[in-house]
Amino acid sequence: RIVSNKLGDRPNLPDNPVKFMHRLRFYIRQQGLSAATEKSYCGWTKRFIKYHHLRSPESMNKRHVEQFLHNLVVVENVTINTQKSALNSLAFLFNRFLDSPLGELNITRAKLGPKIPTVLSHKEALNVICAVEPQKQLVLQLLYGSGLRLNEALSLRLRDLDLEANKLRVENGKGGKNRLTILPRSVHDNLKLQIEIVRRLHESDLANGHGWAFSGEHQIDAANKRLQTLPWQFLFPAKALSYGPRSKKPVRYHLSDTSIQRSVRHAANKIGLTKEIGPHSFQHSFATRLLESGTNIRVVQKLLGHACVSTTEIYTHVLHKHDYRLKSSMDEL
Repeated sequence: RIVSNKLGDRPNLPDNPVKFMHRLRFYIRQQGLSAATEKSYCGWTKRFIKYHHLRSPESMNKRHVEQFLHNLVVVENVTINTQKSALNSLAFLFNRFLDSPLGELNITRAKLGPKIPTVLSHKEALNVICAVEPQKQLVLQLLYGSGLRLNEALSLRLRDLDLEANKLRVENGKGGKNRLTILPRSVHDNLKLQIEIVRRLHESDLANGHGWAFSGEHQIDAANKRLQTLPWQFLFPAKALSYGPRSKKPVRYHLSDTSIQRSVRHAANKIGLTKEIGPHSFQHSFATRLLESGTNIRVVQKLLGHACVSTTEIYTHVLHKHDYRLKSSMDEL
């Protein structure tokens, strides 16, 4: 039985972390935050430290944060969303980890809007899906067919599936929100096969004295026996057991996001796709297909879990960009 010290794509940590970044990662995992959140928060913290010539954040204050955020806008010309990501990361660092509240910041606000997302045609999406390894195709089918973000798909547990109602429950999605979305009928057979694979793996884990599914919200003890039941197992389990950040018990985590990202890039190259895409391109394509078919934008907003309809409106720009019914004046010659 393989047991890894890594939890998904998260780096190993010593039992008693002393270095600053190790302590920050340990704290993030104690809070039950996702691997993607850890990657973002730590990435921005490292950039912040590097900008201030490797000075420790423990010796800095809000003035240093303001300088860094100002530089992002004025020098690096980042978008609004990029600046928000940096701000959220540093707010977590100071307000929660360092317990040194920043208060109100005086910063230059970014003006560049979000980039227009890359969208795949239906044929392109299917070609990429068919070109990835068979065991990863179902992940992309759910991104494209249900409008999921990558980490939302990888975090699915068996209890989130409702094949009879063709619904999928997303728990603790982006922004910590829960929502329901559609489950394509065309993937039912693949889902049933995957559920059977999970069932057999779980039975094997139980037979070896394990069977715990990772949960950042719950301690693994007798009071949370449900984490050892089949409904709580991940739909896309990792091959190896891992040690959870708050327990010395081996747990079963889900597939890593980097393995899917790598597979998508390889598949795109394999079929000669000239668009630069990633897993998130499938969610963009899902939203665009719905709007093309006349689905109300408010419905699309709810399916994607967007807090504001203005976020969903970016896909109307994509529609205009790809409206092939428009005629160029050159074609009138």
